[in-house]
Amino acid sequence: MNSKFWNTMMHWIKILLLAPLIAIANPTLAANCAPGSVGIDTNSVISGWSAGPGNLRYTPPSDAGPTPSSISDWSPAWVFALPDTDAPRSQPAVTRDTVFIADGDGGVYALDRQTACEKWRFDAGSMVRTAMRLVHTGDTALLTFGTLDADLIALDPETGSEVWRTRVSDHPRAMISGSTAEHDGVLYQGVSSWEVFWAANPFYACCTFRGGLVAVDAATGALLWQAHTIEEEPRVTQSRVLLPDHKGPSGAPVWSHPAIDPERRRLYVGTGENYSTPATDSSDAILAFDLDTGKRIWTRQFTASDAWNVACVIPGHHNCPEENGGDLDFGAPPILTSLGDVDYLLAGQKTGLVVALDPATGATHWSRTLGGGGKAGGVHFGMAADPERGLLYVPISDRDVGVLLGDSGSGAPQPSLHALDIATGETRWAVDSPADCLAPDGEGTVEGCYRGFSAPVTVVGDIVFAPTLDGVLRAFHADSGDQIWTFDTARQFSAVNGGYAEGGAIDLGGVYVAGDEIYLNSGYGLVDQIPGNAFIQFRPEEQ
Repeated sequence: MNSKFWNTMMHWIKILLLAPLIAIANPTLAANCAPGSVGIDTNSVISGWSAGPGNLRYTPPSDAGPTPSSISDWSPAWVFALPDTDAPRSQPAVTRDTVFIADGDGGVYALDRQTACEKWRFDAGSMVRTAMRLVHTGDTALLTFGTLDADLIALDPETGSEVWRTRVSDHPRAMISGSTAEHDGVLYQGVSSWEVFWAANPFYACCTFRGGLVAVDAATGALLWQAHTIEEEPRVTQSRVLLPDHKGPSGAPVWSHPAIDPERRRLYVGTGENYSTPATDSSDAILAFDLDTGKRIWTRQFTASDAWNVACVIPGHHNCPEENGGDLDFGAPPILTSLGDVDYLLAGQKTGLVVALDPATGATHWSRTLGGGGKAGGVHFGMAADPERGLLYVPISDRDVGVLLGDSGSGAPQPSLHALDIATGETRWAVDSPADCLAPDGEGTVEGCYRGFSAPVTVVGDIVFAPTLDGVLRAFHADSGDQIWTFDTARQFSAVNGGYAEGGAIDLGGVYVAGDEIYLNSGYGLVDQIPGNAFIQFRPEEQ
């Protein structure tokens, strides 16, 4: 959702060059549910990146399923092997009787919640990169998601038939990575791009993509407005002989889920780096937009002059911008919450910076730098907030992917989990990231096993679910940070759809909890991490 370059470059190398060598076998077809025996309820229990418009990833104790005293009774109820992937990117939507999920090649599945038998399957034609979202427009329910081809798609959740498809950008390198937000029948979608990788080709005219946002009518798919994170259109910045001209400004993609502010009629997003010279004031920034028109209201940049693309690590550096920045995105969704009469917009950056802003003006309440930061460091995929405790839970990845850390942090990797006071930014507790990387025979370590809290965290009552890159699902007590439960998912599971599913590194989507059930993707074979394709449902053992 993030270390765009390292994740996506390795992903495409595997798909295009190494596909025959990937060790995870595709499963057979899932068992179809008996015709007419199982319907689909369209009232969601889990939908989108987070419940509610503020991206809290928080369930209050009154609605929570697992508790610190009962979590040890949870174990896998079923495991579905996601075909055509070793790094699942989609996150589930769940209703009373159905789970919706996607694989790595555009397959979308409706699975029975109890047995994981297959109700229907849809081919999106391109990798699904977002959370599944159920949206109600009048009496009609729609299942929506976004793809690598920059298509926003709506299906009939009962049949799997396509209702509408809207391309959210006319740029040929545009894609959708962050999940869709919804408010009052309108879908709000960030737009990102893989042009940052095309810049590796010296014969590519780099670069012209500008990050953006679109508003789409949920009922029809009609485009209501479109906004860019860079208002100036790209122009020729350097003429070259025999090679295409350099162009800019470009970049500042929106990689993550917007936060919606219904009271102010605004939405907030984080942006990534510029792709080419000149650098702009809207890269590595938090931006506020008008919900109804798409007009930008304010901009707060936290790392200036961060223009970078993959050519900067390719011999010759033909398309590397003169700034050659650190690729220090706001890849995690911003969080909007309130304590008393004070509103807080909370954001975390790959530098390790965590900041609380006034959503009205963008002014800073407080800021902290945690960890070392870097291209895969700092806050990677997402934080969580508990407004009842007044705490913000911050995962720090600090994966060393062969580049220097400490761009604006402490200078040394510090993978860790922190609970911060939302009002002051002060630390309530912090724990270093554990790791379980010993080989089963006790000799050496598991290849691709790393420490770090890269996945987003999820708060459920008194539990903070914070998985780690070693493939271990971890639960911590929300008040103390004490680790109260672990389950190692980096193993082989029997799959309900035949054969085996492989678990691995836990990244990107993190944990989703629906009553007495926990859902998790295990396996993330990018950035040299442990690959896998296991989509797991946990339940109490007595069930």
